[in-house]
Amino acid sequence: MPAITTGGPPPAIPAGSGAIGPVRPTDRALGSPDHRTPRRRSPVGHWVTLSRRPGTGVRAGQLVAAQVAAALVLVALGRPAPVVATAVLVAVLLVLAAWVPVRGRWLFEWLGTAIGHLTRRRALAGPTGAAELLDLVAPGTVVRSTELTAGPAAVLEDTAGMVALLELGDPGDLLGDASQAIPAPTALLPPAGPDMPPLLVQLLLAGAPAPVPGAGGTVGTSYRQLTDGRLVGRERAVLAVRVLRVDGWSAEDLRRALAGTVRRIVRRLGSVPARPLGVPAALRVLSELAHHDGEPVRESWPTIRSGALLQATFQLIQWPDAGTAGRRLVPRLLALPATATTVSMSAGPAPTWPISAGPASTAPRSASPASTTDAAGVPTALTVRLAAGTTAELAAATEALNRLVTDLGGKLRRLDGAHLSGLAATLPLALPAPGAQPRSPAVARPSGDDWELSLGDAGMLVGTNRHGGAVTVRLFRPESTRVLLVGGVRAAQLVALRALALGALVVVQTARPRAWEPFVRGVGAPGGTIPLLPPGRSVADGVGTALRPLLLIVDVGPVTAEAAPGQPWRATLVVRDELTPADVDALSRADLALLQPLNNAEATLAGAALGLGGSAEWLTRIRDDMVAVVNRRALRWALLTPTPIEAQLIGPPTRG
Repeated sequence: MPAITTGGPPPAIPAGSGAIGPVRPTDRALGSPDHRTPRRRSPVGHWVTLSRRPGTGVRAGQLVAAQVAAALVLVALGRPAPVVATAVLVAVLLVLAAWVPVRGRWLFEWLGTAIGHLTRRRALAGPTGAAELLDLVAPGTVVRSTELTAGPAAVLEDTAGMVALLELGDPGDLLGDASQAIPAPTALLPPAGPDMPPLLVQLLLAGAPAPVPGAGGTVGTSYRQLTDGRLVGRERAVLAVRVLRVDGWSAEDLRRALAGTVRRIVRRLGSVPARPLGVPAALRVLSELAHHDGEPVRESWPTIRSGALLQATFQLIQWPDAGTAGRRLVPRLLALPATATTVSMSAGPAPTWPISAGPASTAPRSASPASTTDAAGVPTALTVRLAAGTTAELAAATEALNRLVTDLGGKLRRLDGAHLSGLAATLPLALPAPGAQPRSPAVARPSGDDWELSLGDAGMLVGTNRHGGAVTVRLFRPESTRVLLVGGVRAAQLVALRALALGALVVVQTARPRAWEPFVRGVGAPGGTIPLLPPGRSVADGVGTALRPLLLIVDVGPVTAEAAPGQPWRATLVVRDELTPADVDALSRADLALLQPLNNAEATLAGAALGLGGSAEWLTRIRDDMVAVVNRRALRWALLTPTPIEAQLIGPPTRG
């Protein structure tokens, strides 16, 4: 067993130090008297001004439409009345379509969106898998296996290029107290040059708040008191790297360039774990990030419905003002009151810019000017997708999103009529989002090194450490989790209450239902009460998903260690009032151990089973309201810090 990092002995933590800290002060919008006006490339290649007011940015096509309308009227003058009336009607329609703003967009833009919405495929009947979902959002994309770094990896190929996927962080890591900074996509783009095809890098961050919107009443209020909403319950980060097809580059050349780029990006990420995804893992990640569990998918004008979830997508069309609050935009987006939030940040040229797509030729290799990676010229885009269980929850999350971005000086566009494109833009496909713009010097935006992006501190709060910082664990993962708690029912009930705040379904298998019934009545869990099952009653297979994981609490006395891995998104918590030699095998095989103060004999057993060495002695000396959190690589000490609601429902979470 590898050496366990302990982080030092557990000092006496003063009572009343349960607040998570030190905590960054609440961000405030950084107002500026000089709000710069961004610019956008017109269809004919000119730069035109975008006003902050809806519908006042003039495009060259609008001027042409006005000229055509005037010409129609002039040509019709002197002709029969029906001809004049028809010409005037057509001219009026042209002017209305070109110059009438509706909800921040010109009418002709809405007409184009409506035509695209009505003419494309918008539904996917169930049951379906990730391959069918990929065909819906990115038709023609093929998933192949190729050698990239240390082994086979998935490569997504389409007419625009090739994409490799890297999962950041360790999704199987159970401890969430080691936050790591992630570079922004602009900082990961390699220097452009004649020896490199144009590249597009997309960073996809997905998360869920804690408490989840559905955890109202006692559960939500208690967890909100515990964390003040500063910790997300779940997070995930995926990096997509695309090489774009250009003349002179064969398919094999592009694969070599993609492999070299992936290696350089992995080195650039440094201590942040990054691993290429194979074909099965890539398809699974696509499904999970799209919240697709095989149920039908259908796009309507205002939303996308995927199973029981409603989703809406938004594009940032005006970047927030530069400053501390603006740099923290992404973490604040992930804490929005939605069932799940997905944020896509991409940097690099779009295939529709001056890049010649098509079959390889013998033309000289040259990088497009649009693929420059300097801070002032990289086309960048940010797209947000919100998912919620009801229309009211989605509306509340949308309002919070708009308020957040507006207060920071930015501006969003809801992609009504084009949410399927928004879904594709918020999946790790490195598809260029509509409207990706080169950075204008007139708009102050955080540079690639200024964005505050991090990974590693999400999870369920167990307690606080000696510095008042949060000690979190990730009970729910794409694999099963085995936890053994030595302490008693009250500590298990504390874990159950906090797991409910993360949206988990909690089921208790117990031989002493009377010890659980008062707690179950007091909680009033969202979606129904906590089921109490007798010993030996199993839970049906298939229960437990990424958005609705399962916590099975087994309180039936000594149990044998599970021989085979369990189902993903399911955690099993075995409760033991005391640690005996019969529990040593289960403890040594557990993914995570939660240990309240032990006696000398128990500490000896735990130290041998977990490889704690000299740290086992501290298990007998910690406070009654503390636990040791042990996985196979580290040991953390945590003060449980019960809230007033938890204290009323459960009592002091001491052993006994």
